[in-house]
Amino acid sequence: AVKELNLPHQAPLRFAKYVIREEENFAMVKVKFDHVPTLPMLVEAAAQSSAAFSEDENKMGFLVSLKNVKLFKKPTALEYDVKVTLERRLEKFNYFDFEIYNNNILFATGAFIISVA
Repeated sequence: AVKELNLPHQAPLRFAKYVIREEENFAMVKVKFDHVPTLPMLVEAAAQSSAAFSEDENKMGFLVSLKNVKLFKKPTALEYDVKVTLERRLEKFNYFDFEIYNNNILFATGAFIISVA
C-alpha cells in the first residue's frame, strides 16, 4: 500500500511524494522534481523522505547536520527512489543514512541528522 508523507512543504519544494516500501529501519520513497535536480535538491529530498519514520504528525523535523554527502553520477532524470535508513534515535535527534537511485543506478549517498521539535 502506498503511504503518503506528512510534510509541511509545498510545491515546488516538496520533493518526497510517497513511500514505496517500508521496513523496520528503512524506507524507500519516490521523489519527483519539476526540473533536473541539483545535489542540494537530492539531499533535501532525502531529508523529506525521513518523514516516513515520523511517529507524531504534530511534530516537525529540522535538518541540522549533513555528513559524507557524495554525488556519483550527474542527475538527468526527474524521478528517483530514496532509500533512507534510520540508524539511531537519541533523545530528539534522529540519525539517518541515505542512498538515491534511478533505475537501480546509485546517484548519491550521505548521512544527516533530523531534530524533532
